[in-house]
Amino acid sequence: MKLNNPIRAIFFDLGWTIFRPFTGNWKITTKALEYINLENLHSISKERLHITFLKANEYLKMEIYKTELEELERYMNYYKTIADELPEIKLTLQQAEIIAYDRVYNDSNYIFYEDAKKTMEALKEKYKIGIISDTDPSIIRVLKNAGFYDYFDDMTFNFELGVNKPNPVIFEQALKGMNVPAKETVFIDDYEINLDSATNIGIQSILILSRPNAQKSSRYLTINKLSDLLFIL
Repeated sequence: MKLNNPIRAIFFDLGWTIFRPFTGNWKITTKALEYINLENLHSISKERLHITFLKANEYLKMEIYKTELEELERYMNYYKTIADELPEIKLTLQQAEIIAYDRVYNDSNYIFYEDAKKTMEALKEKYKIGIISDTDPSIIRVLKNAGFYDYFDDMTFNFELGVNKPNPVIFEQALKGMNVPAKETVFIDDYEINLDSATNIGIQSILILSRPNAQKSSRYLTINKLSDLLFIL
């Protein structure tokens, strides 16, 4: 497998591509671990946990929202629901609010990969660079504070459109924003289902294997880390 030239633009996912969660879990942050006893959590039946997280996730369901305050309200409701439904973990509503605030406003919850900045600098010299990501409004602040924001020519986020990947709408919008034909673009993501959707509208796709337990693909070019791109483009 190889990429077809010319390539004029590259789209990146964010999570497990450019950065990872500090704890390895987007919702169980360091602050959450201060208040939630994982042994107590793991002692609860899988069925109850499943029902609880389904209920909590209703507050994070996809809709259009654009501010960090809206994001904070969503996460407060998420963690408060867990506190209400699982008294065994002894999480107070005040602690749930603290965890939510930290989830939104603590940039250290994100760890940027060591090769990310140098890779972006190198690619920026030759290509237009964009983002296609399911994330939250606070990520704009995180990217700015980490010195990454200005690398990107266009950013397409689920919270602005009200749809998540792999909905093709998000990829179509990204192409409009970048104003480059699909066949002259590349998309890097850590899930094949997202690559499938991008490929279906003509975007060339690459699977990145930086997420734990990620498996190589027989259908897509794969890279182990971001800087591997420099050897295949």
